[in-house]
Amino acid sequence: MGACGCGYSTDEQKQCNGSHRVVQAVKADLAKALADMGHTEASELVKQYKKQS
Repeated sequence: MGACGCGYSTDEQKQCNGSHRVVQAVKADLAKALADMGHTEASELVKQYKKQS
């Protein structure tokens, strides 16, 4: 484990613990659901979102 670069770590010392994989999966599910409902612009926004520290 190294220092977290994505900002999503749940580790107290902010070491990478794989939280970014969960965030990626949730973002992908949301983007797909939005696209399936015809909200392509919102889907693209979800796909491109980056956490700002």
